[in-house]
Amino acid sequence: MDRELLLENILRIDAENTAENVLLTDAKIIAFLLDHCEITVPQEASFFVRVNCERLKDEVDKARRKRLLDEATTEQLRLTNRRRAYRGNRDFGHTAPDWDAVTALGIPGLKRRATEQCGDLNPDFAEAETLVWDAAERFCLRCADAAEKCGKPRMAQSLRAQTEHAPENLFEVMQLTLVYYALQQFFEATLVRTLGRLDRMFLPFYRAGEDEDLFEAYIRELDSIKPDANMPFTLGGSSVDGTPQVNAVSYRLLETYAALQPADVKMHILCTPDMPRDFLRLAMRSVRDGGNSIIFLNDAVIIEGLCRLGETVADATDYGVVGCYEPCGKDEVPCSCNAIVSIPKALELALHHGCDGLTGDRIGPETAGEFADFEALYREFERQLAALTDGAVRQTGAFEAIYPKLHAAPFFSSTMATCVLRGGDVYCDASAKYNNSSLNAIGIATAADSLAAIRKLVWEDGTLTLPELIRILDDNWEGQELLRATVRNRFPKFGNNDPAVDALAQRILAKLSDMVNGRPNERGGVYRLGIFSIDWRVPWGEGAAASADGRKAGETLSQNATASFGADREGATAHILSITSLDAASAVNGAIMDLDLHISACRGEDGLEALLATLTTFMQRGGEGVHYNVLNTETLEAAQKYPERYQNLQVRLCGWNERFLALSLDAQNEFIRRSKHQAG
Repeated sequence: MDRELLLENILRIDAENTAENVLLTDAKIIAFLLDHCEITVPQEASFFVRVNCERLKDEVDKARRKRLLDEATTEQLRLTNRRRAYRGNRDFGHTAPDWDAVTALGIPGLKRRATEQCGDLNPDFAEAETLVWDAAERFCLRCADAAEKCGKPRMAQSLRAQTEHAPENLFEVMQLTLVYYALQQFFEATLVRTLGRLDRMFLPFYRAGEDEDLFEAYIRELDSIKPDANMPFTLGGSSVDGTPQVNAVSYRLLETYAALQPADVKMHILCTPDMPRDFLRLAMRSVRDGGNSIIFLNDAVIIEGLCRLGETVADATDYGVVGCYEPCGKDEVPCSCNAIVSIPKALELALHHGCDGLTGDRIGPETAGEFADFEALYREFERQLAALTDGAVRQTGAFEAIYPKLHAAPFFSSTMATCVLRGGDVYCDASAKYNNSSLNAIGIATAADSLAAIRKLVWEDGTLTLPELIRILDDNWEGQELLRATVRNRFPKFGNNDPAVDALAQRILAKLSDMVNGRPNERGGVYRLGIFSIDWRVPWGEGAAASADGRKAGETLSQNATASFGADREGATAHILSITSLDAASAVNGAIMDLDLHISACRGEDGLEALLATLTTFMQRGGEGVHYNVLNTETLEAAQKYPERYQNLQVRLCGWNERFLALSLDAQNEFIRRSKHQAG
C-alpha cells in the first residue's frame, strides 16, 4: 500500500477509536502499518529491509494536538516562540529503550513478558502489546520473504529466527537492533535516539576471528539509514560492581568507525579513570583524522548528576545517552528536549521593564528598570529568569496533561521492566520508574559576558550610565563601533579562566539548578536542567536584541556551555578551565563543551598527545562532555571553491555531524572564521 493510502487509513482508524486512552488505538494503527506497508530490500543491505511508512504516525499525533490544545495555550506558545524567550513542548523523541532487555529476550521474550507477566494499571495494556507484537512477527516473516526473493538467504533465515527465539549469534543480535529500531522509530513514531551500549550487548555473541566482517557491514547499514541527527551508540563506562566495560567489541567497533568515518553515525565514549590509554588514543586519532562524530562523556559526573535527581546508584550507573549527549538512567524517560529558556532574554527583559527589547511585547513581570547597583540589576535578572522558567514549565505541563490522549508507545513500553510490572504505557500512564522532563537554558556565556560588561561599563569604570547603555543597545550599537570593538575584544569574557566572569556563569547555573532540578512535573517525575543549545542558538539569537557583550541584534547566542565565538582568546586550556569551573552535575541534561582546534596543533604524535592532554584535563576537572572540531582553514576554503572534491568532508555541528557542503554559506563561513580564530 502506498504512503498516501496508509495515511488515509490510519487517520480513519484514529477517528473511529475515540477512547480516552489512546493505547489501544495506537496499537491498532501500528499493527495496520506493519501489515500493509511496502517493503524494499536495498542491494547493499546486509541485515534489514526498508519501509515506506517512516514516522507516518506523526501525522496522527499532529491532528490530535490541534484538537486537544486550547486556543489560549496555542496562542501563548506562538507568542513566546516568536519572541524566543521560552518554550515548553512535548517530547516523544528522545528515548533509550532497554536494549539489554531487547537483546536478551528477543521478540518472543518481549512479547511473552509484556502480555503474560504484566500488571493491570491500564486495562488495555496486555491487549495492545499482543496486537503490536503479533503484527511485528508477521512483519518479520514478510520481510524474510522479501529478502529471500532478493537473493539474501542469510537475512531471510535470521529474520525468521527472530520470531522464534532470542538472538543466538552476532549476526542475529545485530539484525535485532535494526528490527527493533524500525518498530519503534518508524511504526510507533517514538524516536529511538540511542542503540545503547553495543560493546556490552554484543560481547556475549562475538567470536574473535570469525565475525570480523560483520562490524563493517553493520556500521555501513547504520549509516545508510540516515536517521535524524545521526545514529548514536555508546562504548565504555563503568558498572556497579566495578567490572571494566571496555572489551574486545569496543575496540572492533571503534576501529571500524575510525576506518569508515561514517557521516550519519555518532559515538558516545563514556570515560572512566581506568579507560585504556590505547583505546582513547585510537578514538582521538579518529577525531584528528576527520571522524569527529565522537563525544567524550564523564562517567562519574553523569552518575553523580543522575543520583542528585533521586535515581539509585545502580540505575544511574547503568545509564544510556540519548540524542546528542543527554544521559538517562535505567528505566528513565528523560524527555531531554522539552523546555527551552533564553538566559540572555532574561537580562534583556530586566533592562526593558519586562518587555521584549525588539518589539516591546510584555513577556516578563514589570519592573521600574532603575537599579542602585549591579546587585540590584542582577536580582532583577534572576527574577525575570525565574518567570521565563515558570512559563516554560507551564507550557510543558500543558502538553504533559494531554499525553494520555496524544501518544502511546507499546513497543517502547514493553522494553521497560517497570512499565511491564505495572502494566502501563510509558506516556499514557507515566509508568516508567523515572518519568522526567527537561529544561534547557541556552546562551549562558552570552549572558555572563553581558553582565560582566554592564558591571564594568556602568559601575566599575563609570563609562556610561545604565540608561545610556540601554539606548546604545536599542540602537544596535549604531555609531558606537569603537566602544563595541573595545567591549568585544578587550573586556573580560567567559572562556579565558577569568575568575570574575566565570563566577557569574557559576552563579547563573546555581540559580537555574535551584529553579529546575527536582521540580515536580505533570507525570510524577521531576525536571532536569541542561545548558546545551545545539542549533537553537541561531533562531533564538535572531529573536534577541543587542546585548552588552558587543553582540548585535539577531546574531547567534553562545553555543552549549562553550565561550561565545571568538571570546576564547587564551587558548584551549583556559577555555577548559572556565567550563570546568561550572558544576556540571547540576546540568546533567547536558553541559557540553565544543572545542575547536586547528589542525596545526594536532599533527604527529606530539599533536595526538596534546589532544589527549586536553581530554584528561577536562575529565579530571569534572567537565561533563566534550566534542572536538579539528579544523583546517585551507581545506574548508578549498571545499567551497571545489565542492566536487570534498563531498564527504564533515564538521561537528552542535551535537551531530554534518557534511560541510550541506551547510548554508553563512554556516560554512562561520566554520572558516572559527578555524582562522584557532590558527591565531
